[in-house]
Amino acid sequence: MPRPSAQISPAHPLIREYQRSLADLRSQGVENELGLRRPFENLLADSARLHGWRFVAEFGAKAGGHRIRPDGTVFDANSLPRGFWESKDSHDDLDREIDRKIRRGYPVNNTIFEDTRRAVLYQNRAQAWEAPSQSHKSTSPAGNSVH
Repeated sequence: MPRPSAQISPAHPLIREYQRSLADLRSQGVENELGLRRPFENLLADSARLHGWRFVAEFGAKAGGHRIRPDGTVFDANSLPRGFWESKDSHDDLDREIDRKIRRGYPVNNTIFEDTRRAVLYQNRAQAWEAPSQSHKSTSPAGNSVH
């Protein structure tokens, strides 16, 4: 049975696979958001499954009278959204992109904004955590965000 409170450590095989996949893509010269986002999407989807949850890419919702579409949403076993993910290009200014998304009404109750080099977690409408996405010394973004 899934353990909803379990966290994924930085040494977990899913984290190592994320890092390996990202390094492989970069070694091939891939630098844009669409090219680099698949490893983090896979990390979220695989870690959600460990807990009996599911990951849905590009799930749309209404916010402030218009449609938003986070890059990913994690739903629990009751189909309630438990976390969101927004990927940005590593050439973008992540802080400016976060501010822009918040102004457009994107959820910030449990959301990871990342650009493959840095991840910022918002919980309860405030920044709760920040770290380099590939840091071995920090708890993984997936461990803190949706589980």
